[in-house]
Amino acid sequence: MSTSSTIITRKTRSTCVTSNSMDVSNIFEDFHTNLHSPTQFIHIYNQYYQSQTQRTTLFNILCNILIIENVDRKIYLFILDCLITNYENLSDIQFKQNLLPFIKQIFLTKDDDDNNNNNNEILLSIIRLFIVLVEYRSNILTLTLVEWLLCLLNFLAMHLTSTTYLIYGDLITDLLSKIIKQFTPLSKEIVEILSRSSTSLIISTNFLNQLKLWIQNIDDIRLVLF
Repeated sequence: MSTSSTIITRKTRSTCVTSNSMDVSNIFEDFHTNLHSPTQFIHIYNQYYQSQTQRTTLFNILCNILIIENVDRKIYLFILDCLITNYENLSDIQFKQNLLPFIKQIFLTKDDDDNNNNNNEILLSIIRLFIVLVEYRSNILTLTLVEWLLCLLNFLAMHLTSTTYLIYGDLITDLLSKIIKQFTPLSKEIVEILSRSSTSLIISTNFLNQLKLWIQNIDDIRLVLF
């Protein structure tokens, strides 16, 4: 009886290990077959999220999905929200290889009027993610500081107006204040790169004066940033 019980227990354990192994190997496929089905995608995420041992794999896959084309926008939004909530699971390599290319693409994309609301939601989520990372995970942003800062400032200089400020204003003010707190003064090398960027808008008097108005507790935004 004891021997039989032991055999059954061993079989059960072996089956569980095999099942877990198969689950991990199939996570990628499970997500990728549902890139146009937000409801099912979220359901799959919730299933895998329960396992601590699969967290690293889970967030690697989510980051990889960001650079795949033709994914449902609701899934992009869901992934960004997951990364905001679980920012401690991100690495500097993930930010460089997956998040930053995605952010650049969104910043450069000019959607038609029908998609403006969707694009605004993604932009707002990106700004929220930046706020969280700058405040709590600034170490993973150091590797690509010049690249993402240039991308962000160019986006603001080109697209932030009195109208769009009504949408992004409070978040932008919060983000810039945190950037100034965490990363300034900028090194001479970084300032030179920013000054030599393809657009001179980010060092223009008009843009810097506008930044000064937005961040009212900073006496001279030009001196602080540059």
